[in-house]
Amino acid sequence: MPINASYEYYAAEKKYLAAQTLDEKISTLQDLISASPTHKGSENLRAELRLRLKKFKEKLEKGKKVGGGKKGIRKDGFQVALIGLTNSGKSVLLTKLTNARSKSSLTKFTTNSPVVGTMNFEGVKAQIVDLPSVKSKNFDYGVVNNADCLLLVVENIEDLKEATRDLKKAVGKRIVVLNKVDLLDRKELRKVEATLKSKRLNYVLISSGAELGIENLKKKIFEEMEVIRVFTKEPGKKKAEDPVVLSKGSSVKNAAEEIYKGFSRQIKETRLTGPSGKFSNQRVGLAHKLKDMDVLEFKT
Repeated sequence: MPINASYEYYAAEKKYLAAQTLDEKISTLQDLISASPTHKGSENLRAELRLRLKKFKEKLEKGKKVGGGKKGIRKDGFQVALIGLTNSGKSVLLTKLTNARSKSSLTKFTTNSPVVGTMNFEGVKAQIVDLPSVKSKNFDYGVVNNADCLLLVVENIEDLKEATRDLKKAVGKRIVVLNKVDLLDRKELRKVEATLKSKRLNYVLISSGAELGIENLKKKIFEEMEVIRVFTKEPGKKKAEDPVVLSKGSSVKNAAEEIYKGFSRQIKETRLTGPSGKFSNQRVGLAHKLKDMDVLEFKT
């Protein structure tokens, strides 16, 4: 972290570290640059931040457009596609998982264009796309084939064959989401779950209408992202509220470089408290492998 930085800089840095979508990163990075020190010792830092901003803007400009509709869906971070037959409950599920509102109705094929929302699970964000029914002429194969994860929303196991018929080119991980389980009695529920297990399917039982199993589904999506949350901490203060999100298997050096490029070279000592440590406030090196919910204190 830069020497003689102001409170405004650290506040801006905190928001930047918490940003996960490309739009958020650009906005918070602009604020970080504005708040960064202007003395000679920070010239390299400012240059690196400006270069990073340039790359983010170029990436945004080239933003990947998928789908043939008038409104292409730009993939932003970890993308999840909601797939299912008409009236399977996808639209209601989107409202439970995200900040978006997708039109729902008993009428068939209510969703006629993709609706995008952002899921936030304990500081980790994912882009959720509610697609038109698999039988709809507006079904977006571009999103499906490029998504990182597919939520196959069905009311019964028999619908899976129909829902997955045209997903041969999809490469994302799959989660079977059996919806409306509140309509099943205990015997039926046990039978359904036994069948899902026998087929070795990755599944979650939910009821989007009755709000059952929603948190379990969020956790399952988080697990499929294969990321860890690492918190930073300044000496003598509480840990940051927002985590630095890293890929599983990341090291202390990876965490430092995620804060800003070249930061790892300025670190003189790192103290760690968390699952990957043997005890609290353990001194670790840059090569130390991190685990979810670790807390790092850097000394420069």
